[in-house]
Amino acid sequence: MKTWDWTHNTTNQTNTQKTTGTWDKGLNYETTYKMLKSELDELRRKPFLYKKQKKKYAYLLTFLLQLRNGCRIWEAITGMITLCINLDEINWNDRVIVKVRTQKRKDGELRDLILPKCVNKNDIELVKEEFIKIMEEVSSSETIEEKKKTRLKIVNRLGTWLSKNYGINSHSFRYAYITYLGEQGIPSQVLAKITKHQNINYIEKYTQSKLGSEILKNLGNVE
Repeated sequence: MKTWDWTHNTTNQTNTQKTTGTWDKGLNYETTYKMLKSELDELRRKPFLYKKQKKKYAYLLTFLLQLRNGCRIWEAITGMITLCINLDEINWNDRVIVKVRTQKRKDGELRDLILPKCVNKNDIELVKEEFIKIMEEVSSSETIEEKKKTRLKIVNRLGTWLSKNYGINSHSFRYAYITYLGEQGIPSQVLAKITKHQNINYIEKYTQSKLGSEILKNLGNVE
């Protein structure tokens, strides 16, 4: 499968310190997933989508991908582009996994993104044009610095849309996912591998803080 690398104008063939509370809105993973899916289903029922609705469709798919993988928003956008350029090469009867460049890593490490089960080929086909435009928007920048500025502009565009329409900071999706897996008993070391956190201490501090808060709220019969 081809992996779209935003730092180049080509695709590569691959084998298949913030302060807690500034971005963490305490989102519940399952509730948020159901809400995004419900919004998507509502668009699916429409016989025709106008330009604004198609953009909403594309953004909802992006945020579902981000939430499902606990990734950063640009990684989710890159994942959507990768899905679009490989649309006819993917085995849609199997669980779809795409590789993207991990953000904030200088070693160029790739990470897997798993497509949510509620998203299918028809969804990707419907929004393909939207993501090809984004890919061309970045690719038209000649230098790496220009590409970074364009990437930031795109990230801000999607983030502003999410905040305006749902009052959510997109980075909250990342930590809703971490909290959800932590509640399932997934060890911090594994969580760090999944989300590509280089500093496991941050994961441990965050999950322990959330767990401590829950214990404190529900401790015995203290009112």
